[in-house]
Formats: sequence, structure tokens, C-alpha cells
Amino acid sequence: MTNKKTKVYTTSIARANLFALIITIPVAAIFATPYLMLWPLATLADSLDNILIKFIPALILGTIIHELIHGITWAIYASKGWRSIKFGMKWTLLTPYCHCKEPLKKSHYLLGAIMPLILMGIIPGLTGIATGNPYLLLFGIFFTWAAAGDILGAWMLRKVEQTEWVADHPDKLGFVVLDKK
Repeated sequence: MTNKKTKVYTTSIARANLFALIITIPVAAIFATPYLMLWPLATLADSLDNILIKFIPALILGTIIHELIHGITWAIYASKGWRSIKFGMKWTLLTPYCHCKEPLKKSHYLLGAIMPLILMGIIPGLTGIATGNPYLLLFGIFFTWAAAGDILGAWMLRKVEQTEWVADHPDKLGFVVLDKK
């Protein structure tokens, strides 16, 4: 495999955190508005008194599952499977991460990047709206926020051609585009 060109697309954890902050109110509004149109406010308010007891353990476990979802999805498409997946922790930022050590087709990389958003943000949030379950609603809102870096990565991928291959950046939030011929 020869690389005719490479292009690096990265962003900082600080920018991802700023983006998460910026989308806080819009994401909450997108989920909470239909919820509050369908269910009484009391349904949501009554659950908030004991939310820490139920929700904090779910957030900790959910953070680990978020990274596992990246890994599982990328391992499905990586030629070396699980041997291409690395999990770790950036202790200075208290941020867990998942890294794919081999290039993937753009579509496969994108799917792995957004799968936690879909499975842990959008689906639980919509299920919370449909069923009136405030915990699923809040879980979906939180894990949509938690996918802010993934959303930024997916946004950066819009500039990448479908025929190009994408390698997860080994040290930063982002990727390197390889033109494999």
C-alpha cells in the first residue's frame, strides 16, 4: 500500500468540550420539547429527586460502553479485528478512549465514530420520549453530549472522498486520510 497523499484532520479535547457545552441547550431542547409535549412535567420532575443514586453509576458504566461500541464497530471492519483496537485512558483529562490502529474505509470509520451517538444518545432519548421514561430521556441527552467529539469527527469527515481510507489519529482527536491506490 502506497500513500500518494495524507491529510490530517484533528481537533483538541478542549474544542470538543466547548462544542459539548455549546450543544447543551439545543440537544436538551430537541429531546425535552417532545417529551414535555407528551408527558406531564411531574413525570420528569419526580424522577430528579433520586437521580444521583440511579444515574451516576449508569454514566460511569455508559462511558466505558461508549468506548466499547467504537471498538466493536471498528473491529468488525478492521482486517485484524480486535488486534487493531486499543483502549486506554488519558489520565490528565480523565478521558477514556478507543483507538483503531489500522486504516478503514471512510464509511466504516464514520460508522464506528457515530455508533455510540446512535446507540447511547439518540435511541435511548427517543425511547424515553416514546415511553415517558425520564431516565432514558436523560441518559439519551447525556450521551448525545458525550458524543460531541464524535460529532466533530463526523463533521470533519464530510470533506473526505468515499474512496479514501481513514486512519484514526494515534494521539489526537481526529484522523489521517490516506489515498490508497
